[in-house]
Amino acid sequence: MPRRLLCVALLCLSLGAQAKSSAKLAIIIDDIGYNLTQGKRSAMLQGAYTLAILPSTPHGPTLARLGRDSGKELILHTPMANIAGLPLGPGGLENGMSRADTLAVLRASLDELPGITGLNNHTGSALTTQARPMGWVMGEAARRKLFFIDSRTTASSLALDVAQAYGLKSAKRDVFLDHSRKPADIRHQLERAIRIAKREGQAIAIGHPYPETLELLEQAADWFELEGIELVPASEVASHSPPSSSFCPAPPQMLRSLLIAAVPPRLHRWWSPLQLIENGYQALFSVYKDDINNPG
Repeated sequence: MPRRLLCVALLCLSLGAQAKSSAKLAIIIDDIGYNLTQGKRSAMLQGAYTLAILPSTPHGPTLARLGRDSGKELILHTPMANIAGLPLGPGGLENGMSRADTLAVLRASLDELPGITGLNNHTGSALTTQARPMGWVMGEAARRKLFFIDSRTTASSLALDVAQAYGLKSAKRDVFLDHSRKPADIRHQLERAIRIAKREGQAIAIGHPYPETLELLEQAADWFELEGIELVPASEVASHSPPSSSFCPAPPQMLRSLLIAAVPPRLHRWWSPLQLIENGYQALFSVYKDDINNPG
C-alpha cells in the first residue's frame, strides 16, 4: 500500500508539473534595427524571445548576429502598406506593386539578414487585406520554409488565412504590449497575455524595444515561472492549418477527364485541375496558387 501511494503521489506531481508548463507565451520584439543600444538589450533578454528585424536598417545585420548568438529566434519585420499612408522605409511592400517588384523587394530583405526563420508584418493595415499580394508573400515564404505571424494591425486582415492556404506554419498576435508606454499599462497588457496563455494554452504578444517595455521584460523571468508560463519562440506556437471538412472528395476515375475539360483554360494559370482532382478542392478566396510553384 505505501508503495502504491508513493506511485500515485509521484504521478500527481508529474501531472502537476506538466500542467504548470503547459501555458506557452511567445513574445516578439518588433522594430529591431535602428537603435543599437535598445536592440542589444532586446537580444540579451533572458528567455526565448523572438526578434523582428526591420530590413535595411543601420544595425539590423549586427543585431541579427547578436540575437542568433544569444539563442533568439529571428524573423523579418516586413513593412507593408497601411491605410494611413505612413511611409514604410526601406524594404516596404507598397500598394500597387507588381508581383515581380514585390518579390524582388522581399527577397532582398530576407537575403540581407542572417538566420531569418519567419516573418511578420510591420503596419500593413492596407496590404494584409488583399489576398493577391499576400499570396505572393506567402509563396516566397513557403519556398524558403519560413513561418508567418500576422501582427493583426487590422481586423480585416487576410494574411493568416492566406498563409494557412499556402501550408505555412502560422499564427496571429493576441496582445500588443505597449500601445501605451506607461509602465502600468505595459504590465496590464502582459498580465492579459498571461491570462490568455493560461486559458487557451498559448498566446502571442508583441512589444517594442522601448526602455519601459524592456525594463519590465528584464524582470519577468521569475514572474513567468510563478505563473506557470513557458516562454517560447514564436515558431513554437505557430501551426499548420487543421484539415477542413469542406474539401471535396476526388471524383470517380470515369468523370475526371470530363471535369478537366470543363475547366476554362483562362483558369489554368490559377488552379491545376489535375492537382485539384487528386488532392481535393477548398474554396477559401482568390489566392493565386500558381505563385507557390512559379519561382517568378
